[in-house]
Amino acid sequence: MKKAINFRSTLLAITAAATLGSGIAVKEAAAAGYNVGEPAVTAHFPNWDRLNIRKWPAAHSQKVAHIKVGKQVFVERCILKSGSDWCLISKGWKRGWVNGSYVRKYGHSFAQPHPNFAY
Repeated sequence: MKKAINFRSTLLAITAAATLGSGIAVKEAAAAGYNVGEPAVTAHFPNWDRLNIRKWPAAHSQKVAHIKVGKQVFVERCILKSGSDWCLISKGWKRGWVNGSYVRKYGHSFAQPHPNFAY
């Protein structure tokens, strides 16, 4: 059992080093202009409304939870999919994808602002 644990730990360390060393994950995020692995706040939707957290990065995806405006979340990563920016967030037991325009850090969104809405 001890060998299996050591092997898993070693494999995880090698994988992490290879990913960070090659910069694949970091370059993907940096190229899109996203901050990854940082806290942020839900914003720019009405106080009475809730931001849907979805299973996959798509508007038609299954809703797994929702969150109120002004709540601090942890942004794991963001992607551009089908013309929309999507961020994988977590808050306690809640984890899933949200539209990046509703997640902000230092007053800036994790997505490009929609031209029809002034923030």
